[in-house]
Amino acid sequence: MENIGNFKIFKKIASGGMATVYIGTQLSLNRPVAIKILHKQFIDDPQLVDRFNKESLIIARLSHPNIIQVIDRGITTQKMPYFIMNFIKGTDTARLIKEKKYNINQKLDLIIQVCKALSYAHKNNVIHRDIKPANILIDVEGNTIVTDFGIAQFYNESFQDNQLTKNNLILGTLAYMSPEQKTDSKNITASSDIYSLGVVMYELFTGIQPLGNFKPPSAICPEIGHNLNDLILMCLSPDLSNRPSSTDIIKDFLLKLLQGAHIKDDKKKEAVKGVTEMEDVFNLLDIIKEHRFGAVYLFRHKVKKELMVVKRYNVPLGGFKSAKLLRNLTHPNIVDIYGVSGTDKNYIIVMEYLSGGSLADRMIQPYELNHAIKIILKICKGLEFAHRNRILHGNLRPSNILFTQSDKVKISDFGLNEHNIYTHNKDKMSYALKETKSKHADILTLGTIFYKMLTGKDPVHRRYGLVAHQSFRAFPAEIQTLIMRMLSKKSKTRFQSIDQLIDYIHKLNIMLKMKQPDIDKNEKHPLPLKSKKRKIAFWMVISFFIFSAAGVYIAISRFGIDNLDKFQMFFKELLKTIQIF
Repeated sequence: MENIGNFKIFKKIASGGMATVYIGTQLSLNRPVAIKILHKQFIDDPQLVDRFNKESLIIARLSHPNIIQVIDRGITTQKMPYFIMNFIKGTDTARLIKEKKYNINQKLDLIIQVCKALSYAHKNNVIHRDIKPANILIDVEGNTIVTDFGIAQFYNESFQDNQLTKNNLILGTLAYMSPEQKTDSKNITASSDIYSLGVVMYELFTGIQPLGNFKPPSAICPEIGHNLNDLILMCLSPDLSNRPSSTDIIKDFLLKLLQGAHIKDDKKKEAVKGVTEMEDVFNLLDIIKEHRFGAVYLFRHKVKKELMVVKRYNVPLGGFKSAKLLRNLTHPNIVDIYGVSGTDKNYIIVMEYLSGGSLADRMIQPYELNHAIKIILKICKGLEFAHRNRILHGNLRPSNILFTQSDKVKISDFGLNEHNIYTHNKDKMSYALKETKSKHADILTLGTIFYKMLTGKDPVHRRYGLVAHQSFRAFPAEIQTLIMRMLSKKSKTRFQSIDQLIDYIHKLNIMLKMKQPDIDKNEKHPLPLKSKKRKIAFWMVISFFIFSAAGVYIAISRFGIDNLDKFQMFFKELLKTIQIF
């Protein structure tokens, strides 16, 4: 096998129905990589090549610590498509099941990490469709990585899978397929991945696959208990309505069973440090995120049995005063604050837990216009309430726009400055405009989020204004005007209050619904505001023609009107030029 560009191939490590995986080295960085190459017999099949290429594109969009990362992609000199992934040193769950090395707590932790990966994918409308032990890797530190999205699809895509099953290529692994996947691929939803996860869980805890009229898992492994037994059987239900509605529900259930047993003792001590009553009132279930200024934890109240998020900050990052104010206020579009402790230099904030994740977790694809408007309106209502109570956000980002399990929108992290300080945060958005905290600044950042929801791109600002992405021009002129006004460099030209913005969006929404046929055609509309650069070009052309006309006038005055027809044609061309601009 030849080397591929900057990558040197060493040996084959796996082979499947569509492709072969090799271990190699990225020469420029001298690091190991996994190289996946489509089988040669499939390169003349455009459907299979398209599906193979789709895998790399899907994984490249998904950015999550429990999902394999794509580094590069291309075509070999033999015209075989390939893509490069980070190499995971360790094992896979299939080997782990055979070796029987993991105890029950380690197995629960493994499934929890798979749930986090699937939850992120499902929130972005991606279904894996081939969850099985061989596609769940475990690195040397115990981190779980889901791989092989080769037959994944987006919910809103429709595939003619009957065309893709030629060459005896089965889309999925029969032993792990849900009943609906075996019947008709058009019926596949996120619930199909949940069924496959149920098969993996059954096999992980019992050592055998649930085939035919299988026994309850607790009958084979009494150690798992009745609660876990019932959860696995729910996942394996042939009836979709009887399965858990999301992997977040499975994850939270397993975290309650695990009771933080997977967390190291030093991490547990750090979580409750400085607050003596924490251990008496709460159980630590999980570490959601760690950064160099603190951490975010998931706790469970021992009496109320409610899940709560605790954010610890060891440096002054702001947000302390805002959290204290919000502790006594409630709004359906703002995360509830249960308690604040410490000082503005070292403090913790206790807040409600929202299992639906953040907007940052749901932005690998642009949003449909009506859906985006609904979310923006909910954010506006939360901001309007906060502004009315003299609370500015000052740091609105997709990561602090959260969702409940039923997709209700809530804003979090008022007043926090963490995104402006620790620059490795992937959610740090590269805005050219930076302002001090104000109502106008909150409108600016909301406009930036709106723009990115619709286009999938951060807005780019130049000295003369917004450089609109081509996809932005496809939206109705009214939407372009709205967002460009929100993004204006001059605060005076933006909306002067969130109330004003809400009224404008409501009126605009009614107008757009009346014009729905035009929107559905996805017609391209010109930008509603001319840039300064375009205006400068316009006046330069006009000045040129004015001076030219003046010269012709002087010439005619001195030498007579012998060429009147040409003179008239000159001014006609001038008028045409003016109309273009």
